[in-house]
Amino acid sequence: MKRVLFILTSFVLIMSLILTCKDRNEPMLNADQSELDRLYKDIEKTAQQFTCENAGEWKFTAIGSKACGGASSYIAYSVKIDESTFLKKVEQFTKLQADYNKKWGVYSDCALVIQPKGVTCDNGKPKFTY
Repeated sequence: MKRVLFILTSFVLIMSLILTCKDRNEPMLNADQSELDRLYKDIEKTAQQFTCENAGEWKFTAIGSKACGGASSYIAYSVKIDESTFLKKVEQFTKLQADYNKKWGVYSDCALVIQPKGVTCDNGKPKFTY
């Protein structure tokens, strides 16, 4: 009986320690996710600041990092923006997302995201062609 009681007590203690650590890390996880969200919104705002009227003035680039590797998506952008600064932000976001995935043990579906062949304009918005 003492042995069973010891095992149960040990199990409860270990589980409470695990849950306590998880709860302590949650604010850090949320802060990291908020930083990623903020940077992505900034990238989107820059990418979408012009109306798509001429598809020849639009490009796209891979963005983000899946936990299994590869881009998490693609984003279209106008060539009228400061392309160098934009691509540096995209690169920064991609690195931060890869770091986030490693730090927090994120996993993904590992499906490959198909690279678009180009961009067309539809009602003033860029749309990918495949």
